[in-house]
Amino acid sequence: NRLLSKSFPGGQINIIGSNSPTEVASRPVSVVLLDEVDKYPESTGSEGDPIKLIEERTDTFWNALSVRVCSPTIKGRSRIEQEYLLSDQRVFHGRCPHCDQLDELKWSNVHWDKDAANPAETAAYFCGQCGEMWTEVERLRAITRGEYVATAPFNGHAGFK
Repeated sequence: NRLLSKSFPGGQINIIGSNSPTEVASRPVSVVLLDEVDKYPESTGSEGDPIKLIEERTDTFWNALSVRVCSPTIKGRSRIEQEYLLSDQRVFHGRCPHCDQLDELKWSNVHWDKDAANPAETAAYFCGQCGEMWTEVERLRAITRGEYVATAPFNGHAGFK
C-alpha cells in the first residue's frame, strides 16, 4: 500500500491527478469518481481532455460506473453545469409532515423575525404547498422522507453506457 493506492479484499483504490497523462491512461478500471471536474485542465499535456482519457479506462467493463462531482463555477463554461443540463435535472424535495406533499426546499421558504434579539433563533421553514411551519424535528423528518424529483427529460450523455 502506498499513499495514493490502497489494496483491500475485493479490490483496490487508486488516486490520480487529472494533469498526469501517464497516470490517467495507465490502467483499466470499472469505477471512476471524478471530483472537482470544473478545475480539471482542458488538456493533459498533449494527450487531450483528461475526463475523456479517464473514462476510456472503463471501456472494457460492461458494468462500468462513472460519477462526476463538482459545484458549478462559471455559467456557460462549467463542465458540471453541462452535465447537469444533459441530465433530468433532479431537485431535492422534502415531504411535508403536515400535508404529506413533496416540497422543493427553497431558501425563500425560510422566514425569521428580523427585529428579534437573535434572528437566527426565530428561523423556521414553511411548506411551499400548505404554508405550515416545520419544527426542527419535522424539518429533519421531511428531509429523511424526501426524494429527488426530475425537472426535465433526460437528454442522454455521449459517454453513457
